[in-house]
Amino acid sequence: MTSVLRSPLVLPLAAALVATTLSGYIMIPPGIELPIHWGIDGKPDGFLPRDRALLMAPIGATVVLALMAFADRFAPARQAGRHVAAAASTGILALFMAIQTVTVLVGIGVDVSMVRVIAFAMGLLSIFIDNVMPKSQRNGFAGLRLPWTLADAANWTATHRLTGKLMMISGILPVLAALTLDAGPLLAVVTITAFVLPIVVGSLYSYLFSRRQGRPSRR
Repeated sequence: MTSVLRSPLVLPLAAALVATTLSGYIMIPPGIELPIHWGIDGKPDGFLPRDRALLMAPIGATVVLALMAFADRFAPARQAGRHVAAAASTGILALFMAIQTVTVLVGIGVDVSMVRVIAFAMGLLSIFIDNVMPKSQRNGFAGLRLPWTLADAANWTATHRLTGKLMMISGILPVLAALTLDAGPLLAVVTITAFVLPIVVGSLYSYLFSRRQGRPSRR
């Protein structure tokens, strides 16, 4: 079985996504237009009819997981990154499940902020991935696959330990922001920054680590 589907939560989440989609077709009247895109101000600015809108999340999840499984199949030393791959696939499915749930709730008239839900889910995803990043080993599929981390096992380990800790800390920020801030530009900036900053810092740390160690040789 591919590492992408190794998590025991993948199949239950996939089944829940299908069930939520079917419930949307049952509960939301035909012809209703549902939001599929939100602007930086937190307001929906793109719509599709019910039948097409409810297919967006299942198709998106299927495409992303299929691409991950394809990359996993041909990636060198992919088993070394199986923990990160399994966590990422679980997180992606959970994110699409959250999006689909909000879409259905909006369709039946419940006032839910998609932007706040996504911010909250992105924060949880960062925290979840943090738990598995330090367990990964050098591989060409999952993790910070930089020239310096792939060339040196010590660099890989140190970089992923640091990045994992940073993701844990930064993941808390969008969770708190989603609970306290209104949907708008500030919430978007906090969420994007919290998700990207650990990767940027980890990449810089990896480069500096390699400079301190000199030109590493492959082990």
